Amino acid sequence: MKNMKISHLMIVAAMLIIFSVMATKFWLSKHYPIHPVFVEVVNATHKLIPSVVIEHGNDQVQEKILIVQLRAGEKRIIALNHKPGLGFNIKVNYANGEVTEICGGKSEGYWFYRETILDVGIYTTPLR
Repeated sequence: MKNMKISHLMIVAAMLIIFSVMATKFWLSKHYPIHPVFVEVVNATHKLIPSVVIEHGNDQVQEKILIVQLRAGEKRIIALNHKPGLGFNIKVNYANGEVTEICGGKSEGYWFYRETILDVGIYTTPLR
């Protein structure tokens, strides 16, 4: 009798967990305004980059994100409130005053991009 009560409690607990997960997924799919575009910024140079500026916009929103003190070999992932394929501008400001910039993220259907900063420029890789 005791084992039967424990097994019933375990079944009820498992059902509650499954229901909670399903309800959360449903709520997020209905109420999450937009799936963000993720950008991994990689400093593949051998020097500290004082700042990287990423800008994007559409007819309703203009956003500017500032990454500071990106060390050599360091990677940072940021999220953009942006639809995939619309693109974004990335500008690298070096310590000696030089500036390199490109428009990346123009590949439709991708939600994750890697922006690799090299000594010769910036290389965009759509990942997923």
